Amino acid sequence: LVEMCKSNASQKLLDKYRVNDRNREALEELSLLLGMSKLPEYIEAYDISNTSGDENVGGMVVFRDGKPYKSHYRMFKIKGFLGQDDYRSMAEVLDRRFTEYEKGENDAFATLPDLILLDGGKGQISAVEPVFVKHNVKVALFGMVKDSKHRTRAIATNGGDISIKANESAYRLVTAIQDEVHRFAITYHKKRRSKKMLNSELTSINGVGQAKAAALLKHFKTMKAIKSASVSELCAVSGINQALAEKIYKEFNC
Repeated sequence: LVEMCKSNASQKLLDKYRVNDRNREALEELSLLLGMSKLPEYIEAYDISNTSGDENVGGMVVFRDGKPYKSHYRMFKIKGFLGQDDYRSMAEVLDRRFTEYEKGENDAFATLPDLILLDGGKGQISAVEPVFVKHNVKVALFGMVKDSKHRTRAIATNGGDISIKANESAYRLVTAIQDEVHRFAITYHKKRRSKKMLNSELTSINGVGQAKAAALLKHFKTMKAIKSASVSELCAVSGINQALAEKIYKEFNC
């Protein structure tokens, strides 16, 4: 049994070193492609997600040593304007990120990355460059460009695109980063849209405002639970009296 445990542990260790070697190879390839003087061991990537400007959000993911560093992922609700403008949204997100760095109060923002990747091309890069100047930030900045089938195609610079498909390790890494930041941003967007739809279903009931809708969702967790709740169960929620509980019950059960 001891020999078997030793063998399993050795294999696990070997597998870990193989993964680390592959990650380092990818970082070395990426560094050469982008003309960087050091390995991008700490990478931040950003994406914007909305539906025709509704529930406009940004997502930030972090890759450390070529692997997702999820404890430092962060979400941003766009606050500076209403409507759809991905360039302006990206600029706001980076502005807020660098402002947090200057404050030095949040661990996720306390260190500047070696490389920042934006989901998009020259437009996104041009939109955020003034933010870098404003905060006097000197970090390598590039975009991630997709093809017509939404697959990673190239790295974008202000001077044009750098093809990466011939560099297998770097291509896999950039694709993983682009897919992850897109997943993270769109998941946050869908969560906010879903919450908004739930709130609107409740606030359409006369007498139920945003505060009462929030209290109901906090208490019952889901709309299904609210709809199946009895009048007495609804009355247990702060701010919901007998008359309003009966109104809510009738809305969903009559």
